[in-house]
Amino acid sequence: MFGWTVEEFTALAAQVRGTPWERPAAHYDPARMARDDVHPNPWAFDPAGRREWIQAAYEELVAFVTGAAERGQGAFMSFAR
Repeated sequence: MFGWTVEEFTALAAQVRGTPWERPAAHYDPARMARDDVHPNPWAFDPAGRREWIQAAYEELVAFVTGAAERGQGAFMSFAR
């Protein structure tokens, strides 16, 4: 488990707010993602539809980070194996 301080989250919020979707979208490569086994791996079956799914997830991420920063909150993250 690790976390971000309020200051780190505030800096992250400024960065993601300043990054339009088109910038990370330029890196969307469904063939490479399928080849590299990026999970959940629906890229090979519906590349166009999955791009929309990723865009929605990116917009949720921006809203989450921005909201937490505006409330003066940091965040914790944990990955389960």
